[in-house]
Amino acid sequence: MESGKSPGAMRNIAAALSDYRKTAYHHYGNRPSSLFRFFYYSALRVNTFWLMENDLSEPLPEIPMDPCYQVVKPSLEELARIRTGMDLPREFYYDRILNLKTCYLAFKDDELAYIHWVLTGGDHSRFLILPADAVELNYNTTLRKFRGNRLMAKMLCHICHDLEAGGYRKVFGVVHEANPPSISAAENAGFRKIKKIRALGPFNRKVRV
Repeated sequence: MESGKSPGAMRNIAAALSDYRKTAYHHYGNRPSSLFRFFYYSALRVNTFWLMENDLSEPLPEIPMDPCYQVVKPSLEELARIRTGMDLPREFYYDRILNLKTCYLAFKDDELAYIHWVLTGGDHSRFLILPADAVELNYNTTLRKFRGNRLMAKMLCHICHDLEAGGYRKVFGVVHEANPPSISAAENAGFRKIKKIRALGPFNRKVRV
């Protein structure tokens, strides 16, 4: 294992703190207690995460997208144009925060609804050391008005099928144990729990997968 404390980790922390109020309200709801929860989970608590794996050599589930949704894999230039004039949570800016290069977007009736980033071995990962034939899915969010329609599970299925076609062997994700909806979405998309990872606030040791 290797330490997760790195320049990339520091940039991620700085991004979270630079607009902490928006981040807290987006993830925990638009109420004052969300600020406490954000700081507690981010800095004070020993957090436990599930390392989850999807073996793309095995049959993948099929959860079709609703006809009103469109999935795109934009270039960074296209992503920048899409973001123009929008007030979006930080998950939509990981090309700037960590120099990530690949993401998937979902639109409902041409309105932006969801993002999920793909990390390869050359990208900064907080938790994982990736081999060349595997990727990590991380830094995702569903915008609030589009929640409650299993969009994450449907997107995970779509992305995993696309990654399989691209020649990847495995897909990994790291999900907080206190996030049952995301764990359920990942399991419905074919992921399985393989290991617990613990972190003190933003600090942890990396796991080679």
